Amino acid sequence: MDAQRAKARPAARRRLAALLLAAPLLWTSCGRPSARVPAARRVEPRVRAVLEAHVAAARAGSVPLLLVADAATSAPAKGPPPAKGPPGATPPPEAVVSSGVPFPPGALRDVRLLRLRHGRGGQVPLRAKPLAVWPLDGSIRSALIAFHAALAPGERAIYTLEHGAPPRPAKDAPPGEPPAGAPRDRAPAGSAGQRADAPGIEGATLDESLLPDPDGPIAAVLPPSWYAASQVCGPQLPAIDDRRFPGFESGIEGALARMTPAYDAYGVSCAGAHRTYYDGPHALYQRFLRNGDAARYRRARAEAVWYRQHELRFSPDRRLAVHVCEKEDWTPAAPLSWQVLRRMLGQGMLDDYLLTGDPAAKEAVLAMGEALRLNLPALTGGKEDVLRATERNMAWAMMTLSSYYALDPRPELLAVLRGLADRTVAWQRQGASGAFEHDLHRADPTECERGPRGGSPFMTALLVDALMDYRALTGDPRVRDVVARAADWLAERAITSDRRALRYLWGCETDAYDDSGTADLNLLIVPVFGAAYALTGDPRWIDVGDALADVGVKEMWVKQPKHWNQAMRAFGRYLGYRAAPAAPATAGRLSAGR
Repeated sequence: MDAQRAKARPAARRRLAALLLAAPLLWTSCGRPSARVPAARRVEPRVRAVLEAHVAAARAGSVPLLLVADAATSAPAKGPPPAKGPPGATPPPEAVVSSGVPFPPGALRDVRLLRLRHGRGGQVPLRAKPLAVWPLDGSIRSALIAFHAALAPGERAIYTLEHGAPPRPAKDAPPGEPPAGAPRDRAPAGSAGQRADAPGIEGATLDESLLPDPDGPIAAVLPPSWYAASQVCGPQLPAIDDRRFPGFESGIEGALARMTPAYDAYGVSCAGAHRTYYDGPHALYQRFLRNGDAARYRRARAEAVWYRQHELRFSPDRRLAVHVCEKEDWTPAAPLSWQVLRRMLGQGMLDDYLLTGDPAAKEAVLAMGEALRLNLPALTGGKEDVLRATERNMAWAMMTLSSYYALDPRPELLAVLRGLADRTVAWQRQGASGAFEHDLHRADPTECERGPRGGSPFMTALLVDALMDYRALTGDPRVRDVVARAADWLAERAITSDRRALRYLWGCETDAYDDSGTADLNLLIVPVFGAAYALTGDPRWIDVGDALADVGVKEMWVKQPKHWNQAMRAFGRYLGYRAAPAAPATAGRLSAGR
């Protein structure tokens, strides 16, 4: 447990493309470390810098799409791959390339307004379909695109994805030779194209039966700045732009590479060290989105697939899914166990679907969500309200159901979500502190012998994370006051006397927890202050958050998957909150490098 661990340790456009293609950097499949460069050092800053420069040079309504072919499996590359094969060499075979492309609210309403161009400007036949919409305005949240490309092993190419109304076609454009990666005069089957508002401009073909190839030999990734602006995984700041907390960036990467046993050496555990606790797929996808490279995409994708294969148990009709730690004879009539609630990873499976279009990810989100929806009467109507027994129980339930609603925005599901929000608002209002007060002894007798009206700062942070997901989908204005009250409680009452950390527990009558031995948990908690800043525009929340984050980065303890996941999933969001525009009264006061 975190408290026991703390007590046992001390406090503590062409030249750009040519530059990219010539960069002697490693792109490996499935995120496995190469024999030449440790995984922690494959940050690939030059690739990201060049791609972001390409973003700056691109016109409005377009974004660079980086294609990365898996390296040959026989031997690691000795340098940058050639732009062209030797004379007379057999050209590489074409492969289907697919990707989930996220968009912010209001940016795209018709996938037929998507267009793809290769490095020399020629159009590439494209098929597309919507994966999900933003419920508040019906615009497309993510679109699946698919096309053909031909790249040699280890080769890279920059394409351009255009969106929105097409430009006037250029006159006398030179035909040129197709560049590396351009398809050779054939389109994906059935993709004749559809015109999009301008003569000579072919928009994507809408193909509702389109299936992805997320694990194909060529990965397609977008710049981190695009992912951040899309809000696909909540507020994010590209790692390359984090000038305020560089120690976090180096520390979180180094810890993953040096973890012993290795992260992926852990398996399923219903009691001990647990690989995906705190949503490993979600944490690893946030790592990818903040960096935008193919290796991190492959790693996050592998973790999402692993979770589905090893940790979910579906009903025979596959309408319901629960974690394998739940009893085999479980039915919705019996409340899910606490340990299962925290292992139902709706956020990570939603990430996987929005970024790959994998129908297996969507199936997992819907099945977990439906199991939880049917289980709500048992969870809340028995001898106790399980969801209010501890903030974490409500948080995981709200996260899972929000992910469900994100992919199936039916009024019935909205009513379920609003019902959870109603319970959460009422829960906080029952006390005067701003905490979600509950019996600390009931939540964990080993951590507090007596604490009938207490709260957990780090579990509160999880609940605020869930509330912010819910608010992004529904616009519920009540979330603002709930988050602000929670932030006030943390800053004024739950902080330690030395103001270096938040108490592991607040309100425990037998242990005040007035020490900063769990300061590493600051990274999990400070997003509450970031959310309060985003909702209220009050800059003091960034001052409070930054001070605690400085200590948290210094004391970062990420030696096991659980602790790595909780730091990665949370602190990226804090960085996103502090870099994004605040409320009108204070917009522009902060920048990413403050």
